[in-house]
Amino acid sequence: MTEKQTVNLTINGEEVEAPAGEMLIKVCHDRGLDVPFFCYHPGLVPEGNCRMCLVEVVKAPKPMPACTTPVTEGMEIETHSEPAKAARADVLEFMLANHPLDCPICDKSGECMLQDNSYAHGNDASRMVDVKELKPTKELGNGVKLWGNRCISCTRCVRFCSDIAGSGELAMVNRGDRSVVDAFPGYPLQNPLSGNVVDICPVGALISEDFLYQARVWYEKKTDSVCHECSRGCNVEIQTLHNEVKRIVARHNDSVNDYWICDHGRYTYDYILGPERSLEYRLGDSSGPADAPALLAQKLKSLVAEHGADSLGVLASAFMSNETLYLLGSVLKELEVPVENIAACARADGKEETFKGGFKISADRNPNRRGVEAILGPSAFSSRAEGLLGKSKGPGLRGLVLVSDLPGQPLPDEWIEALNSADFGLVFLLENDSRIGEEVSLIPATAFSERDGSIINEDGRIQLVQAATQLPRGALRLDDLLQDVLVELGAREGRISQRGLFDEMAGIIPALKGTRHAELGKTGLSIDGGEE
Repeated sequence: MTEKQTVNLTINGEEVEAPAGEMLIKVCHDRGLDVPFFCYHPGLVPEGNCRMCLVEVVKAPKPMPACTTPVTEGMEIETHSEPAKAARADVLEFMLANHPLDCPICDKSGECMLQDNSYAHGNDASRMVDVKELKPTKELGNGVKLWGNRCISCTRCVRFCSDIAGSGELAMVNRGDRSVVDAFPGYPLQNPLSGNVVDICPVGALISEDFLYQARVWYEKKTDSVCHECSRGCNVEIQTLHNEVKRIVARHNDSVNDYWICDHGRYTYDYILGPERSLEYRLGDSSGPADAPALLAQKLKSLVAEHGADSLGVLASAFMSNETLYLLGSVLKELEVPVENIAACARADGKEETFKGGFKISADRNPNRRGVEAILGPSAFSSRAEGLLGKSKGPGLRGLVLVSDLPGQPLPDEWIEALNSADFGLVFLLENDSRIGEEVSLIPATAFSERDGSIINEDGRIQLVQAATQLPRGALRLDDLLQDVLVELGAREGRISQRGLFDEMAGIIPALKGTRHAELGKTGLSIDGGEE
């Protein structure tokens, strides 16, 4: 006899069918019912610490915590009965007894679960007249700061470090109303995923020094995108204010990163508007973006007309989006540049790390290596790159176009030497490089927060990237520039949308065959036939 896979129960008078053993809180949330919580997190093992999710279970002697109560056959639940609401109000009153009223200066204000739950489920006045218990404010490590007075002892951070990161630096210390999270003596918070404890803290007890007093969350623009710091393609939300990235937080995707991101992907964005960011246009008589497409098209056509299509070489990058790679290939195809003259560069590999909870940091530090291989060919990084570099040392290659958009990693010396010696050298430059000669043409490269498009992660999952910021000073994004160059070459009548560009590309590139922009959604689509 096989065990029954589903059970029937009643929630607020409605018959419900749910998987056997599913926690009651998930069953309620899946049906849109508001069962409040603090300690529960779908990516962590539930412990029932806060008791905020108490619901009334018929025939049970007292309200039960929904996060640790599995559904059973015939169970009858009331989520908003008077006993349930009274129990939650009592829980909140105890939590607020020692909690400081510092919402105006707390970085969590506006996204604080204690604020939201107090407003929706708490009492309208406090009965607390005693002196509040004070707790320490201190550094925990890796840029995470503890405001002990705000801690509600939910243990989310403790469970994350123990069960997901596998490092176990945090623990609850003391008893009763003196309980607070802290790091073990001599073991500061230093695991590579430590920034996630700030994300999952339901209150303002754990704050990132990187974001401290930087912005109020209700003023920020929030954009769904994909991390570019390795080939995992972790889903992120980029939060910006006045065209400046203020912070990057994790975005849920079961197929890629679950609920987490690493600290490298979280904090590596200062270069976008950093002091070394290159925003200079240097292209013949052009000193701005308006006439750059026409001038570039003219220079490329003149070079090919005078010396032949084999005289032009291009080095693309594993940081470019699929659409930009496709447009670059379209420009070169229009000029009849042979495929052997089209290569790509990538950042050097790092160390692969896999953590207790299954989260992985890839050794491949490039977000779109798979995209380059799909669009330009698998030999773009190897034999063609070597061949193009060798050809640049001879008299046959008269023009060289390089894409230097690898954050923190300038192009190798041999490519800069080849660029400086070419009759026509052009570099799409992200960060200033003093090795580049005065005769070389410059166009600003596009940073990851400034681009729309798609990339393919190491597992063959294609995901959408969305622009969260714009290039300063009216600079053109590389994909827009290349579309305009195609117009100048007579290959297009005008720009097309990102959706149209993707669908056009998918109809031509074999690896993308059968995919459509509308199917990608927020979590992407596997092109390798993997699980969705």
